[in-house]
Amino acid sequence: MLLIKSKSLVLKVLFTSTNILYCLVSIQGNVIFWTSVGAQKIKGTKKITSIAIETTLKQLFKEINMLGCKYLHIQLKGFNKNKKFILKFFKQTKLEILSISDQTSLPHNGCKIRKTKRL
Repeated sequence: MLLIKSKSLVLKVLFTSTNILYCLVSIQGNVIFWTSVGAQKIKGTKKITSIAIETTLKQLFKEINMLGCKYLHIQLKGFNKNKKFILKFFKQTKLEILSISDQTSLPHNGCKIRKTKRL
């Protein structure tokens, strides 16, 4: 675990179809702590429920408090119905959220796929 001199951290949240990954990163880009819903020994479709997400967020919040962080930048990536739940959780804490950015890439259909030959 790295020692932190600044009071500001970046929380990167990646939503996949079956899991949610959380990564605490310093402003310079060094990974300090990471966890996921799957790392909590939760299997299958239970990983996307709000109860499972809340348990990992509580563990993440304990880690942030141990580091002595007061300010947080949040970066979200991916599609999930629980994005607002995560933002609401951090708004209720004592941490001051400096920025929220959504880095989800949307395809604009791109190139046309060639027709497959039938034999």
